[in-house]
Amino acid sequence: MKILGRNTTIDFWRGLVLVIIFVNHIPGNLLEHATPRNFGFSDAAEAFIFISGLSVALVYYPRIPRGDVLGVVRRCLRRSFELYRMHLIMTAAAIALFSIGYELSDDIGLIEADGRNMVFGDTAKGVTGILLLGHQLGYFNILPLYIALMLWAPVALVLARVHVALVLAVSGAIYVLARMGHLALPSWPEPGTWFFNPFAWQLLFTIGIVTGIVFAGRPMPYNRRATGVALVLLVASAAIVRDGFGLIPGLRDVLFVPLDLGKSDLGLGRLVHFLLLGYVLTQLCVGNVLKRTIIGPDMMRLGRNGLMIFAVGSLLSALGQVIMTLTAVKSSASPQIIGMVFTIVGIFGLLALARYLEWNKVSSAPPHKGGAENLGLSSASPGRLSP
Repeated sequence: MKILGRNTTIDFWRGLVLVIIFVNHIPGNLLEHATPRNFGFSDAAEAFIFISGLSVALVYYPRIPRGDVLGVVRRCLRRSFELYRMHLIMTAAAIALFSIGYELSDDIGLIEADGRNMVFGDTAKGVTGILLLGHQLGYFNILPLYIALMLWAPVALVLARVHVALVLAVSGAIYVLARMGHLALPSWPEPGTWFFNPFAWQLLFTIGIVTGIVFAGRPMPYNRRATGVALVLLVASAAIVRDGFGLIPGLRDVLFVPLDLGKSDLGLGRLVHFLLLGYVLTQLCVGNVLKRTIIGPDMMRLGRNGLMIFAVGSLLSALGQVIMTLTAVKSSASPQIIGMVFTIVGIFGLLALARYLEWNKVSSAPPHKGGAENLGLSSASPGRLSP
């Protein structure tokens, strides 16, 4: 199987997902009410992990039939270390931001909420826990999951080479054991487990890998009836999340457990909803249409520079939380309005950063190389296909 170039539709969706994650990570801003999690069971986390698995298949799987298994293992390990290093940098910068915010506001929540109490209350254990990935701050816990999934990636790719049904069977068995409580990574120094259980979330990552392998060279066949059924189920999920569109208060809370909508262990309701949503978007070619609109080029630029955009977006979201807290404590302005304004400015800042990163790639490229290669348009560059 030969991959001829980047899949720009994947770049578009990755960029859009990064924007949604940024908006959702500034809780209380008015824009978060318009994000997909308010209209269905799944949210941007599922899309992030699925696209990551899809990208892994496009980048690494072609090497497996050529016998370069050790090369794939080395590249996945290198990618895991790169993600680990970025996670530590992001976490340290976030701690600094929240520390400054506390000094300016005296709001104890800035150093106690979302797992920050361990870092500020017992610094030695807190920092050691962060280094060991046993302690993860809230809103800064998706990269540890991604690190674990990159360690699983070579195994999944080799099993898929034998047969895609085999890797799905193994992945499904691991998921079942995780859901039964037999597989989880412990937190430390605080009790409990990782917020994102990698043994559960690897199923969606693996489905992304299988999708990339099976449909890399051909489009997914169109089925009108299946698409119609999926649309009906998606509308029904929106109705549940919106409490029957305001007609049945508390409906989502009542059905949360029966529909298995938990996020930590990737509830089945969330998984099925995302797969239905992905299927419909693919069948209706929504990505192909949107990437040709006015927002398309900017979203693709974000997607092509995923890791840096994700890191900067995460730090901007921490700054946004600090600013909203300062607004609530030090002024009479509405934190929600200020948060919305900051979020909009932050989005434009991320778009500007993506443009700069691509300009820098082109301007720093050796004269004998074309711009397309240096923009990462070839799928041979694993670091530029995954966020």
